[in-house]
Formats: sequence, C-alpha cells, structure tokens
Amino acid sequence: MDDLTARLGRVRHFRDLPQTALRAIVDAGQIRRFSAGSVIFIEGEPCAGMFVLLSGRVHLCKTGQRGQQQIIGIIEPVIMFNEVAMLDGGSNPLMALAMEDCVTWNLSCEAFRALVQTYPVVGLGLLPVLAARNRVLLSRYEDLSNRSVLARTAKLLLDMSGDGRRAIDRREHSIEEMAARIGSVREPVSRALRTLREDGIIACTRTTIIVSQPKELARQAHVEVLAT
Repeated sequence: MDDLTARLGRVRHFRDLPQTALRAIVDAGQIRRFSAGSVIFIEGEPCAGMFVLLSGRVHLCKTGQRGQQQIIGIIEPVIMFNEVAMLDGGSNPLMALAMEDCVTWNLSCEAFRALVQTYPVVGLGLLPVLAARNRVLLSRYEDLSNRSVLARTAKLLLDMSGDGRRAIDRREHSIEEMAARIGSVREPVSRALRTLREDGIIACTRTTIIVSQPKELARQAHVEVLAT
C-alpha cells in the first residue's frame, strides 16, 4: 500500500496532496490486472470508473460506423484515464484495450464523488488534464481536416521517432496501429510509407523504420521545419 501511495503521488493530479489524503484515496480504490489483448472497458457501457495505469500499456479507441477503430490515446504509467465518464456519470466514451499485461488502480464513480467532497483538490486536479486532452483532440481534428494521409503519416513518424533521433520498432507499432492513430486504414498508410521510402526520406526493414531525412519528413508533414 505504501508503494502504491507513492506511485499514485506521481500522478499529476495528486502531486500536491498530503500523504494522509493519498492513502485515503488508495484505500478507496482497488487493484485490477488485465492480460495483454484483453478489454478493460467497452465504449458505450455504464461508467467503469476511473483508472490509473501502474504498469503496462493501454490504447484508448473510438469505434467508427464501419467497425474500424481509431486510437485516440496511448496510456503509459503512471497516467489516469476514463475521467470524463467519472465526472459526468455517463457511459464510457471510449474503449480501453490492454496492449500488454497491465496493472491498474480503479476507483468507482461513487467512491470518487465521496473523495471529491472530502478532498476538492482531487476534482480540481482533473481540469488541466481535461484541457490538455481537449487540445489533443482539436489538433487531431485539424490533422484530419487539413492534412492528407501522407502528411499525417509523416507527422506520426516524426513524433514516434523523436524528430528522427530514434528508430521505430515495427514489432511494437504495426501499420494497423499507425493507421488507427491517424484516422486511416492499412492500405493508404502502406502507400504513404512506400512513397517516403522511395523518396529516401525513411529507411524500412522488417523490424524498424529509420528517419533518414527529418527535415524533409517535417516538410511532408506540413509542420515547422526542424532546426539544424
């Protein structure tokens, strides 16, 4: 419990809380474990509560009308998720998938409301997180509206490679995952990767993607050209 209290204290929302408050919050929730590939909660079902990911990796996905999944967010430790449903008591707005074996701390809606009455800073701490995620969604809307699949693919590769400073492991990031992250499907993303490879902007093997020309990739992504 002491270890979990310390880890929860690293979550941005809870950093300024005293240890007694952190311990009370920990005691109000429960530890849950999910194996790789399992569903943590389903979009549209009643609120599953708020989660903090302690280990593993989670994809937050939105399902389209044709059943295709778009990755809205990738959660890594130690980050909270599903706070929107917690705040309004509505259904889960997204589906959460465990991409690796995961350990989470889960707090029910009822427990959350009781905690907020005792520790209002818990509720206030969600405001900057909600604002940051709203900015991410607005940026994604801009990408979908103004950038082609090629430009969105280039922008994603820049992000994943740290502006070309590191190789992208294709075993961890499949074409299907990349397509889901930019609101597309496999075939257009494959064509975009082939175009970038044929132009010498990236180099691809079966296991890695290396950005050979980060400045040119930035131009293809229609973002500010990287500094020398």
